[in-house]
Amino acid sequence: MKELTVDLSAKTKRSEGVGLGILYGITQDGLQPSDEYLDPLTINAYRSGGWYAGGWIKDKYTFGPGTQANIDAVIAEAKRLQRPPRHKVEYQVLLSDVFGSTGGAPANTLWPCTDGDCSNWITFIDATVARLQASRQDFTYEIWNEPDLSIFWKPGVNTAQYFQMWDSAYREIRRIAPAAKIAGPSFAYTPERRPAQWQAFLAHVKAANTVPDEITNHDEGTVDDPVTVGQSLADALDANGIPQRPLSANEYQPADRQTAGDTAWYNARLAQSNYANAMRGNWSCCTIPNLTGLLTKTPSGWAPNGNWWAMRTYADLTGTLVSTSEQVGSTAISASADPAKKRAVALLGDIQGAYVGPMAVTFKGLSSTPWLVRDGLVHATVYRIPDKAPLYTRQVAFSQDVKVQNDAITVPFDLESQHDAYGVYLSWTEPQAISLDAPTAVQPGSTYTVPVTFTNGGAQMDRDVRTSLAAYTPPGEPAPGFTITCADNGAPACPSVPKLASGQSTVVQYTMTTSADLPKGNYRFTAAATTKSEGQDISVKNSVDALLQCGVGDVCEAEDGALSGGACLATDHPGYTGSGFVACFTSRGPSVTQRIVAQDAGTYSLDLRYAAGPDGPASTRSASVSVNGGDSHQIPLPLTGSWNTWSDATIPVQLVAGVNTISVSYGSGDAGWFNLDHMVANK
Repeated sequence: MKELTVDLSAKTKRSEGVGLGILYGITQDGLQPSDEYLDPLTINAYRSGGWYAGGWIKDKYTFGPGTQANIDAVIAEAKRLQRPPRHKVEYQVLLSDVFGSTGGAPANTLWPCTDGDCSNWITFIDATVARLQASRQDFTYEIWNEPDLSIFWKPGVNTAQYFQMWDSAYREIRRIAPAAKIAGPSFAYTPERRPAQWQAFLAHVKAANTVPDEITNHDEGTVDDPVTVGQSLADALDANGIPQRPLSANEYQPADRQTAGDTAWYNARLAQSNYANAMRGNWSCCTIPNLTGLLTKTPSGWAPNGNWWAMRTYADLTGTLVSTSEQVGSTAISASADPAKKRAVALLGDIQGAYVGPMAVTFKGLSSTPWLVRDGLVHATVYRIPDKAPLYTRQVAFSQDVKVQNDAITVPFDLESQHDAYGVYLSWTEPQAISLDAPTAVQPGSTYTVPVTFTNGGAQMDRDVRTSLAAYTPPGEPAPGFTITCADNGAPACPSVPKLASGQSTVVQYTMTTSADLPKGNYRFTAAATTKSEGQDISVKNSVDALLQCGVGDVCEAEDGALSGGACLATDHPGYTGSGFVACFTSRGPSVTQRIVAQDAGTYSLDLRYAAGPDGPASTRSASVSVNGGDSHQIPLPLTGSWNTWSDATIPVQLVAGVNTISVSYGSGDAGWFNLDHMVANK
């Protein structure tokens, strides 16, 4: 058994939610994702630079539509993120992204300060910063992203040209916006990995009086522990005689650690670090509303996954951080106590799923938190957060009143699977849960009875319990063609339950009727409940997806399938059917899964409509096709000559009678580099 400890009597510092920042992850107009996925995370930092429009480089080094589009995106995002109650979100603008250096810049790129001439670069800084300041949003200006990687800064880091670029931008920003914060150097490598690089930068900026207000770096190596890296940054500042200042890990968590358990590990370590804020790296960049991998695209819309719930649990570490065993083996834990909310919360996760088995968390010092103890008991709840997509609610792994002995309690549970995260709550209001028994497919002109069950799993009385049921389209809008009423009285809303005792449930029946002209498509049914408990307002949600099932001979749009592993939606190449196509098959891992109904079992031909343009391998591309979770079979995808040209490839598949799941992926033996438009199964 692995044993972890939390000392509630040993307060360390205010809980600031250090890791609750994101890199890109919302749409360029700032409108998506919806507030239901954004607000619970209490995001405090965001980093973007427009990215998609090509910027100053595409505009041929003058102010033009590409630069304006990037600036418009930055302002739109800032307005969304900095309106109350999120008005304190720090927005780091990647000026290099606005410039157009987003990786793979043209070979003839005119890099800032080439041959010592910084005039064009200064013109860019003037135009960009002046427009951003005129928006009256608050910005932290990041001068250049990852200059120690040649794909972002070809002239080389810490060269004369690099320092000319840095110094001229720094001084120009100071002139235009003297009160604004300047961030940098945003190195991809940490001081432990490249100490000479950091020494050269810090020595120069001190001598030139161009030290950034916020020191930024990336924690994306194997393994860049935020506690260790943060201390090394502080030591590097001291060694160069530079006063300490806020640290920002403005990209953390590498591509091979995008699991719920790893997310919890990074946040537990960030909470214990000396960083002021940190933003999750984005590995399916940049214009889709995935909040950097916290949301998963399903046929019925965007949905939370285990990563989102790990971040959501971390957001519950409010109040004051307390001492913990920090890291035991590969498992990290952080915890907080909040007398205002009358709860203590611990978050724990394992780096790369290295440990599976029995776990025990001992909470000591309970005499310092008398509001947690009643008659010698503490109510403890353990939430399991499986590394699963989608995941509409956490799973209750433990919920009991635990006897206090020697001023402590021990909460036992099993870390069930690799890459799971866990949240342990000491609170008399946990858990509150809602579930619904909704249909997984709907037909026009039909009526369904949907029971919605709310359970008071806490150890106190709930008051004024109100439930609701709603239907949504994939974009998240209320679905037309549905009428939902209370089954008991036909009213739009069912009566509230005045009181619900501890351990009791209430079942509310809803009648859902579809119109005769209900559009054929995918829908999401969401049940919600609100209640008052211990003087606090509590709300919970849960959802069920009703998925359209394609038949044999139907065109099954790839974008209506379940996307995973970094597969993304796109519309930037014409000629596709439906609302778009699925892209991002440029590295191994992405997949899309569709459901096809066959009347009879047998051999069918599966046609894939795809494009394979000039980027990527020069030879025939390939993908893997798997049916019902079976073995993968490779399908060749000959080049189509252009990404705007679509072709068809066919492979035989064995289908069962009924619903079949068909996955197309970029597997370990594939060439990848294709876009997928749709699939059709024929007899």
